[in-house]
Amino acid sequence: MKPIKIINITAFFAWAALISFLLYKNYAGTELETSAALKQSFDKETLWYDVYAGSKKIGFAVTTIEKAGSEIIIKQTREIKVIKNNQETLLFESLKSLCDLNYSIKSFEYSSNFKDEKGIKAIGEVDGDNVIFLLESAGKRKTHKISTDGKKFYFPATLMPVIHQKQPAPNTVFMAPVLNFANLSINEVKVVLEEVRPLKLRADILSLYKYRVGNSVVWINEKGIIIKEEFPSGMTFYSQVESIAKDPSDRIIFDYTSLQVFKSNKALPAPEKLKIMKVRIKGIGIDPLLYKNSLVTMENDIITIEKQDIEQLKAKTYTLPYENNSLNKYLVSDEWVMSDYKTIKANAHNMAVIEKNDAFRMARYLNSELYFTVSPAPKFTLSNSMDIFKSHQGDYLERTVMFASFARAAGLPVRLVSGLVYKNGYFYFHAWPEVWFDKWAPVDPSLAQFPADVTHIPLKEGSLTDIISIKDNLKNISIEILEAS
Repeated sequence: MKPIKIINITAFFAWAALISFLLYKNYAGTELETSAALKQSFDKETLWYDVYAGSKKIGFAVTTIEKAGSEIIIKQTREIKVIKNNQETLLFESLKSLCDLNYSIKSFEYSSNFKDEKGIKAIGEVDGDNVIFLLESAGKRKTHKISTDGKKFYFPATLMPVIHQKQPAPNTVFMAPVLNFANLSINEVKVVLEEVRPLKLRADILSLYKYRVGNSVVWINEKGIIIKEEFPSGMTFYSQVESIAKDPSDRIIFDYTSLQVFKSNKALPAPEKLKIMKVRIKGIGIDPLLYKNSLVTMENDIITIEKQDIEQLKAKTYTLPYENNSLNKYLVSDEWVMSDYKTIKANAHNMAVIEKNDAFRMARYLNSELYFTVSPAPKFTLSNSMDIFKSHQGDYLERTVMFASFARAAGLPVRLVSGLVYKNGYFYFHAWPEVWFDKWAPVDPSLAQFPADVTHIPLKEGSLTDIISIKDNLKNISIEILEAS
């Protein structure tokens, strides 16, 4: 794991302060109103994050928000690999803040230390219009006082929901007075809502909000939860499940905040009822072998997709396991589709027995089962079968991997495919499994479609890393619907 190099420790603590305490007002100078949504009761919420420097994982972070009577306790802990004096070590940071129910900070504690060393500690308390600090470092202790000018403190992890509740339009500007630990002063930082980007999650279209906070970028979801933070230092925080956040291993990043969305030239009010669709796609190279033995054809830059109905699929069923060696490639395990893992195999065997070892019944069962048992949650890193099996969370990539894992373990040939899918006037990046029924038949456990509709435009097949490799190439494409009937 490549640690991040810190050349100036004071500069690092200035960065830490930037993301630790923010005081917000809107651009006109009036204070933010209390958000109605933040008044709702909750007991405890815990948010985990991977910390990466480029493609290398260097640590993790966790934020906990807990309601205790008429107060809210916010705790944030970070463990990050750094280089100090040409030696690799760990940097530990913690922040605890006590707030009222409007998230105005009443007191806080901040500490930072390297492994096996004593560090610094700052205890602060709001006293009227002042913040009183007690600072401890290397056996020294002193007090310090600064004025807040009547402004209230907000912890950034919980402030984003406050801003979100104001529903600002893109390019809305706020000014953020920042409490800087490096010099114990308050400096104003510009905050801009730069973009609102659509996100397809299962069958829903959600919104992601991109804010620029000074020189940093913060992405939040519709609930106001921070899902990604990018810092000038090169570090990025990605929302993650606890088990993977604690795992120090590097993983392949799948940054869904960068996915392209393409407006359709035609509205399709009932895409699931279409029998055929023709589209012209330019700007991307497609292997014509992808469409061999499928219901998709390509001539020049025109792709034609036909749909089989469910009875046609049923008529092509067979007994599992499939015994023609020509499709062995689509029956074996790999590092993502772990169909030979004993837990996967045991579950697949039980499913196949229940479904009478019938290929059609098994595929239909898996399609509906995975739609309901994998909770919709977008992921920033690729997961193998066992990661998904343990977390029961994910979206189209995870459902496609699990479908292929159980299917292959039962002897049902399946390939992984990615491309575009139509939803509400736009085309989105998507992935789905295709099952062998004399030809490759697309099914979709993410959209609960069996078989999948003709707006599924396949552009790549292969392993999980293969099918996500096209997402950056999509930036250059154009797509036009020529026929949909």
